[in-house]
Amino acid sequence: MCTLSVFFAFTAGDSFYTVDSMKVKNLTHLVIQIFVLSYFYTPCFSQGPGNASVDSTSVNPNISQPITLHVGFFPNITHAQALIAQNFQREGKGWFEQYLPNNVRLVWHRFNAGPSAMESLFTHSLDMSYVGPVPALNLYLRSKGEEVRILSGAVKGGSGLVIQPDLKIKTAADWTGKRIASPQYGNTQDIACRTWFMQQDIRVGFSEKGVAILPTANPDQLTLFKKKEIAGVWTVEPWLSRLIQEGQGEMYFLDQNNWTTILVASKCFCTDRPEIKVAFMQAHQALTRWITEHKEEAAIRLQAELKYQTTLEFPKDLILASFQRLTFTDEITKESFRIWVQWVKSSEVFKNSPIQWEDNLDSLFCFANPK
Repeated sequence: MCTLSVFFAFTAGDSFYTVDSMKVKNLTHLVIQIFVLSYFYTPCFSQGPGNASVDSTSVNPNISQPITLHVGFFPNITHAQALIAQNFQREGKGWFEQYLPNNVRLVWHRFNAGPSAMESLFTHSLDMSYVGPVPALNLYLRSKGEEVRILSGAVKGGSGLVIQPDLKIKTAADWTGKRIASPQYGNTQDIACRTWFMQQDIRVGFSEKGVAILPTANPDQLTLFKKKEIAGVWTVEPWLSRLIQEGQGEMYFLDQNNWTTILVASKCFCTDRPEIKVAFMQAHQALTRWITEHKEEAAIRLQAELKYQTTLEFPKDLILASFQRLTFTDEITKESFRIWVQWVKSSEVFKNSPIQWEDNLDSLFCFANPK
């Protein structure tokens, strides 16, 4: 939409006002002149014969005001699109920047957990974020469907349970009293972990008759696992591979079918900046395809970016091993996501919250995957 900019000049020596180089003697005359100018400036609201409306995506980005796009991510392999994009950006070969309008500056924000990223989206400190399904669903329900929208899938699989090599599990009773680490209480992996044990008819809790789920940061999980202070870990790549390679752990259960990472945005961003949303999604889709077609280079870029972000060394072979348990895909549907609604319900993690459960996900997916 084109707005009329009017320049006012007031002088101390007379009572004239200046409007686009025309002088008027009083405020009534000034209002009339503004009305006349706005009438004759109406062609900027139309394009060509018939006054067809201008699509917001066709506006020349070179004449727009500067815009900063704030995008969240985690320093995990399961957020590969964000990490690889930043690695390209540091070389002056910005991937997303090639798709975004010229007036848009992309700024990345690192988070260590989904709830904090969604809180930033809720307060409009973030426009978009890579995140796990559960924090996004939590915000959607907590805000009664007003604050978050799913745009695309990013990664499926790459999560599961690694146990001690000498742990003998033959029946559900063998889990009694065992301690299992998950990344954070109520996050995507924690919900998956609790749901899986409940599906095996194994009680989750701190009683002697159940299995205890301990919220533990990923680096600490590996340390505790090596010391044999925990029986197992439910987490995501690359920590699954590290637990196996460095901790001699055994993969007990691997989930390769459900979403690990998705791309979301705030509702107001999707509504106010549709051209930026579409451009970012196109870049995300193209980068997702590039990763699947260039795994060697993708692993090298991930290795470099993870070291920059975390100061930790992740060998390329470990990253490539992680890729075998991951599926990079931008596709996502309400049906494939609905299982997370059921898992969050069954876990009862949010049973004391004001969240109102509903099965209608139309609003959550209203901007997803335009082709």
